[in-house]
Amino acid sequence: MSEQPRRPDEQILGELTEQLERTRRLLMGSPDEAAERALERLGGETEVEARLAAELAAAGPLAHPERFPEAHRLAVRALEVLEREGSRNPRVGRLGPLAPVARMGVEFVAEYIVKSYAQAIAGRLRTLYTRREAQCPPALPERRLLARARMEMDRIAPGFQGGGVGAPIIVVVGAAVPLLASLAQSAGAIPFSNRGVQLAGVGLLLLLFLALSSVLLRGAAVAHRRSRLIMQQPLAALWDAIGHAGAPPEDDSVTFATIAIVLTAVVWFVLPALAVILFVAAG
Repeated sequence: MSEQPRRPDEQILGELTEQLERTRRLLMGSPDEAAERALERLGGETEVEARLAAELAAAGPLAHPERFPEAHRLAVRALEVLEREGSRNPRVGRLGPLAPVARMGVEFVAEYIVKSYAQAIAGRLRTLYTRREAQCPPALPERRLLARARMEMDRIAPGFQGGGVGAPIIVVVGAAVPLLASLAQSAGAIPFSNRGVQLAGVGLLLLLFLALSSVLLRGAAVAHRRSRLIMQQPLAALWDAIGHAGAPPEDDSVTFATIAIVLTAVVWFVLPALAVILFVAAG
């Protein structure tokens, strides 16, 4: 005769009973032993623990000391090229008279992503070299290699600080203030309750959001493609020479692409729905 399935309340009661029994068994010994057993039971992650053990068992501060100087120089050279050329002259397609404005917007976004990425790489190398240098015995040759590389990063890292958006933001805000003031003064003469005015406003927002999402997505794509082209191989070689350093830094292009996709969804779904609501309400 087959056993009938238990009701949900019986299942919950059974799970609580098992949990109480496990707790009772854990507390039968000393509090320290009970805590240790609880941590072992709840925190067991074999794959992660094996990786942690491998990290701790690393033989030295550098996996391949003979490759490190050249890999370091190549990475620094790539950083210079990335910071200087990573966002210049992006292609924006055939947009007629709007092409210069679109190119400026795309370059603005790409420059911010690229310079932030260069800053992240320089800071990561600076910290990594400092920590590996501290792990070296004083007489080990690797200590001199790391000390030299660390001092070089200490000198050049401040030059990569700060994205390329400070001055453009000041210019844009300065130009927008008188425009917004003029619009605010004339807003009283606009009949916002008129259906045509409302639909025109929704259409203006649609065009604005569409342009903004396009600029963000194109700028993120340019920055991501050029960052990979310039930095992927140098960073891979350097990380291989250092060894057991996790993954190299990545750029923020995915974040900007996500924002662009959200804005595109607003354009195609939210704003049309708003237009329909305004049209029905005005009718």
